[in-house]
Amino acid sequence: MRFSEVWKTSFKAIGKNKRRSFLTMIGLIIGVSAVITVFSIGRAFEDYASEFIGLDQFDGSVGYTFSAKDDAFSENGLNGFTEEDINTIESIPGVQKVSYYDNSRNGIKYADQTFDEIGNDGRWNCFKLLKDGGSTVVHGRSIQPSDYYNENPVVVIDQTAAKAIKKEEPASLIGQSIKIGGHLFEVVGIMKDRSGGTIVSTQEDYVVAELPENVFESYFNSEDRNMIQVKMNQTANVKSVSKEAENTLKKYGTWRELGSYKTEDLAGQVDQLRMLLTSITLLISVIGGISLFISGIGVMNMIYISVSERTKEIGVRRAMGGTKGNIMMQFLLEGISLTLVGGTIGYLIAMLLGFAISMFTPLSVRPDLFTVTLAFGLSVVIGIVFSWLPAKSAAKKDIVTLLR
Repeated sequence: MRFSEVWKTSFKAIGKNKRRSFLTMIGLIIGVSAVITVFSIGRAFEDYASEFIGLDQFDGSVGYTFSAKDDAFSENGLNGFTEEDINTIESIPGVQKVSYYDNSRNGIKYADQTFDEIGNDGRWNCFKLLKDGGSTVVHGRSIQPSDYYNENPVVVIDQTAAKAIKKEEPASLIGQSIKIGGHLFEVVGIMKDRSGGTIVSTQEDYVVAELPENVFESYFNSEDRNMIQVKMNQTANVKSVSKEAENTLKKYGTWRELGSYKTEDLAGQVDQLRMLLTSITLLISVIGGISLFISGIGVMNMIYISVSERTKEIGVRRAMGGTKGNIMMQFLLEGISLTLVGGTIGYLIAMLLGFAISMFTPLSVRPDLFTVTLAFGLSVVIGIVFSWLPAKSAAKKDIVTLLR
């Protein structure tokens, strides 16, 4: 009997018991849709987190930080790493480039600074440096591109900072000047407070002020000069070169007597974060896979019932020359056909759920080759695994017993 004929017969057998087949498929539909939805959301979350944290932009550099023993070091405006330190490290064989740590993310720069009128209020005072338009404001106006081109010393502050400076009438700050690091900036707008403390927190979640990038850099330096990034040559042994650079700083660093130099294994931290995101996705997917196992039991039960109901049919086919392999193939294909139909419906439902989630969250859930392969692969595997024993028991039945 040809394979195509056996497959057609399988679909006919499923069609004869539509209600039972549908009820069996419900478990598989729920299982596949749950696994694909969770896995798609997990992958979308990985992409979202990678983009926000900047993992995709990481070039594998090794970081070094300087920690001063006395707070007076930073109060005096000293930089942890001098140009001499940078030149010394760049002379080490295997080092391609040394630069100060850049706080930019996705082309936008951030910097740490404080309002003179407030000082350190316990918050992370992250300033967002703009070239284009700024955030929506509740009072006044946003930062405009013209502020950047005209180098206007203007600033937009959040509501908490405005209340701290002028408790009674924060809105009256519009048009007045405040001091930031000893320099005067005109307050042109007051924006809502950022909501920090989300699952994936970045500088954006802690922005307290927005101002033109070139104006800020004319007064301050947006680079963190207490941290440098050392980029190695592709052929260099990263571990040995980074250790040599650390030892060089400890021996010849400009401020070695006033503090300590430490290595920040940025590459290792990024790899660990990527692994953590992937592990979370896989863990949740495995939990969702439990429903697939339960649905597989339902498929096995249906095939066993089908075998018991079609005892005479199996006997006639054996008497007409059908082999044990033909009988086994018949019921295997019934199970696979059932799970493929259920898996297809489950995948479509998962994608609809994914698109719905994308509409209400910043995640971008979309179909791809991997999820398609996963859905149909799971369906085929469940069909084979859970139909094997019923199909094998049908093939082993004695012809005489079958025809009685």
